[in-house]
Amino acid sequence: MDKALSTQRAVVAGLGMTGQACVRFLQGRCADLKAWDSREHLTVHASVSVPVTLGTPATEYFNNVDVLILSPGIDPQHPVVEMARSAGVTIMGDVELFAHFNTVPAIGITGSNGKTTVTLLTTHILSSAGQRVVAAGNVGRAVLDTLELPLDAIVLELSSFQLESTSSLRLQAGCLLNLSDDHLDRHRTMEAYLAAKQRLFMHCHQAAVWRGQDATRPSRQVDTVIEYGLDAAAQGFGVSGDWITCNGENVLDIRRIPLAGSHNVLNIQAAMALALSLGVSPAQAAEAVYRFEPAPHRCVDIATINGVRYIDDSKATNAGATLAAIEGLASSIQGRLFLIAGGDAKGADLSVLRQAITDHVEQVYAIGKDAPQFTDMTPQAQRADSLEHAVRQAAAEAKPGDIILLSPACASLDMFSNYIHRAEVFRDAVHALEVAC
Repeated sequence: MDKALSTQRAVVAGLGMTGQACVRFLQGRCADLKAWDSREHLTVHASVSVPVTLGTPATEYFNNVDVLILSPGIDPQHPVVEMARSAGVTIMGDVELFAHFNTVPAIGITGSNGKTTVTLLTTHILSSAGQRVVAAGNVGRAVLDTLELPLDAIVLELSSFQLESTSSLRLQAGCLLNLSDDHLDRHRTMEAYLAAKQRLFMHCHQAAVWRGQDATRPSRQVDTVIEYGLDAAAQGFGVSGDWITCNGENVLDIRRIPLAGSHNVLNIQAAMALALSLGVSPAQAAEAVYRFEPAPHRCVDIATINGVRYIDDSKATNAGATLAAIEGLASSIQGRLFLIAGGDAKGADLSVLRQAITDHVEQVYAIGKDAPQFTDMTPQAQRADSLEHAVRQAAAEAKPGDIILLSPACASLDMFSNYIHRAEVFRDAVHALEVAC
């Protein structure tokens, strides 16, 4: 920051979890502090003991303000943010504020899909190796809440929304896992979305890089690159038969991992590569992976009924995540794959799924606002009135050895409170089948 924090006059924009963490951190540390939220009606949390303005502030609101701390849910092009910009106010996100004060080695993880899994895996591996570590950012704690903790490392899950307002974050290691159409309602173009993701590498010592997608390679110079992928590889991480390899040596038995699909093999490799940057050997990492408990709603088996597996991948809120799930399961499935998908595509084109559906999916049961994208895309798709209806339809067709996969490729808010609510409805519908048997 240009001036010592104690002389700064600040506004926190947005009073969700991130905004509240910003207020807690800044209270007593800056010369003046107030908060604004775009919602006109909001019950302000008791911990926010600063002046709060709701809705549209007065024109002079940003007079004598030095810095606006932006919550990731607020578009940097929001009219009120533009008002601050026009008044000469410095605009930054909570991660940028964190970067000015953090002294602990940090690992950063971003990408369209798999961020939470890799963040939790990396945290678990480091913790199993005896390091004091927490996950923060888009999962776990708010980043500013970690600054007072006695830590050896911090593992940050970072969204494009967080990265677009970040320029000073120094990382021991970083990984851009993958890239697919997502959040184009916010970023407008894939180029802008990629540019936000690539900000991860602005001050990054080491990068873990997937060999399968050039766009994930750092566009800026980093000191060290460790590559990973599903192919055989003499250097970095690869796959040989049923083993993940490191520099050509078998290090992890894929048959023992607690995560389904080849896309999760990539996630494990990424986590192992990142942990290596903080001194954890591949052998140590492998033992930790065997004991890892997967995060819910990310390609997790929830039941097997009459020989049919039911898999919850409700967290797949874009086409890239669903593509990874389909292709990841296709290599190991004994029978047929039935897909339940649909919801709000957030302006994305779902036709990128056409070939994978043609090659690997027996039938698609499409739900929600953008169900027509599936039914127009392929004759293998049919409309279902509800998620429960889709489960019943799929179950009526499935035979032992088949998989029924909920992997929507869409956001959930057109039909559900969030992706967790969607998963709960799916689980209840599956359990209703179990009761009926």
